[in-house]
Amino acid sequence: MIYPWLSNVEQQLAASFNAGRFHHGQLFNGQQGVGKRALVEQLANALLCLSATNLVPCGHCKSCHLNQAVTHPDKYVVQADGQSIGVDDIRSVSDFMHQSAAQNANKVVVINDCHKMTTAAANALLKTLEEPSPQRFLLLTTSATTQLPATILSRCALTQVKVNDANVAMNWISQLHVPAYPWLKMFTQQPLLIARWQQDEQLKVIDELYKFATELKQGHNFSALVDIISKDTERVRVFCLFLSEQLKQQLIAGMDFDSYQSAQNALAEFVQNSTQILGLNLPLAVSRLAYRLRKSYK
Repeated sequence: MIYPWLSNVEQQLAASFNAGRFHHGQLFNGQQGVGKRALVEQLANALLCLSATNLVPCGHCKSCHLNQAVTHPDKYVVQADGQSIGVDDIRSVSDFMHQSAAQNANKVVVINDCHKMTTAAANALLKTLEEPSPQRFLLLTTSATTQLPATILSRCALTQVKVNDANVAMNWISQLHVPAYPWLKMFTQQPLLIARWQQDEQLKVIDELYKFATELKQGHNFSALVDIISKDTERVRVFCLFLSEQLKQQLIAGMDFDSYQSAQNALAEFVQNSTQILGLNLPLAVSRLAYRLRKSYK
């Protein structure tokens, strides 16, 4: 078992495989930080393992040693080069699938963030999905199924990767020995984010964003906030998540729905502009957001 909140998914996949119902095209959808890549990595290694049990690799056979060294000839991993996955990347997948297996068994392709495929790349992948070969498996990860063509979705077995029990995730987070930040429970669906922030020594920065979000309506010099969020678009999204939670609390406390909707629209506009517009005047955008939110709070 990789992470305790993934045990149900692992059991379902193993049952499907043992019953001979395991689809050649597997699509795994879930939020960033839920463990999709770790799940798919284990699954790929198990499909290549010579002695796997319930889709868990043995860790000791020749194939497992090759996987541990990241040199297995029958495993091919594709991920976005920049913002997209191009058609040449997917054509190489087709070529790989048609070659004989070096270990005389399965061949596995992993495509991470497959929603980043260009239209031409998706069309090329469709041909591979439509003409499956024995002992050939495609494992795809995504956090945005809505960005995938319906033709791709219809030819894959879709697995939703999520945390079904928030307590399980919180217990795991507690073992990281992070401070008891008031916002930790907001990330029970993305526990690996907490682990990454801890490893990168970013927890205090995230906590600063939370404090800015809770105090934004009071009016401040936003230079410190701008300095933090200008360094990483992920911080913009986290800051706006904190703001959205503040708005929900305001709605519960009596904010009228039109004001709430207006504030959420302002928030969505800020996220879009700050993550997509190059050269955006971020101090002005933050100031404008604060002004619109304060109007909604009144």
